[in-house]
Amino acid sequence: MNKAIHLREEAEENTWIVTFADLVTLLLVFFILLFSISTIKEESFKETIDSVKSALKGTGQGSRAGAGAGTKVDKDSTKVETGTVPTDSTDPSVETGDKQQAPTEEIQPIIATPFVITPPKPSIDREAHLKKQDMARVSKAISKLMKSAAGENDSKISPPKDGKIIINVRGDLFFNKGSAQFKREAMPIMDGIGNILRKNNVFKLAIGGHTDNQPISTNRYPSNWELSAIRATTVLRYFVRGGMSPDRLTATGYGESIPLDSNDTELQRIENRRIEFVLERKSL
Repeated sequence: MNKAIHLREEAEENTWIVTFADLVTLLLVFFILLFSISTIKEESFKETIDSVKSALKGTGQGSRAGAGAGTKVDKDSTKVETGTVPTDSTDPSVETGDKQQAPTEEIQPIIATPFVITPPKPSIDREAHLKKQDMARVSKAISKLMKSAAGENDSKISPPKDGKIIINVRGDLFFNKGSAQFKREAMPIMDGIGNILRKNNVFKLAIGGHTDNQPISTNRYPSNWELSAIRATTVLRYFVRGGMSPDRLTATGYGESIPLDSNDTELQRIENRRIEFVLERKSL
């Protein structure tokens, strides 16, 4: 009887072990919780909370529920990390509440942009533009020169055409009848033309000598051809002596072959006896 009482008393004295074991278990869970909180990953923290809940409940359902919750967190976190959760307010699934699955890479629709032929923009011909500017500038300078160096009816200037400006000056301003020695009165005209050419080096000059149809026959000039040719080359030599490059100059005698008017009257013959200057712009 005494032995039974002693065993009963000893069993009652050892009941504190159960309480101590529960305390140690709670402390262990608490430290696990602190360790989980110390990590920076939100998903790991949620998994730990769910695991602790399952352990405290001690049921299989809790474990399965915790596992399910952990799986949901994984899926949600995966969606957040990969950016597959639609956030655009204009997404039709947000407005209507219907869930729409984003097309995968394999089934994404291909949007074909229609091929439109754009007509080329009209390009400005820079060469033609510069040519027009040069012709206008030189034509203006020639007109100004002739007004000051020759009489009103002593010269004719054609409008610029095909890159050429043609100046016809009466021959008696340059030469006496039957002579190829030019007069001093012609020097201002030739000097002025020479200055214009020097300022506009893209131009070249063709000099033409012309006569009327009155025949000439002398020891020096057997015909009007020789007379017109010598007159043209005399003017050319004047330009060369003035420093003009010979490769920009040509001289041709045309005789009576290209009259400006008929040779019926003396006034018409005076007009046909002329020196012709053709300023032509060279291609760049």
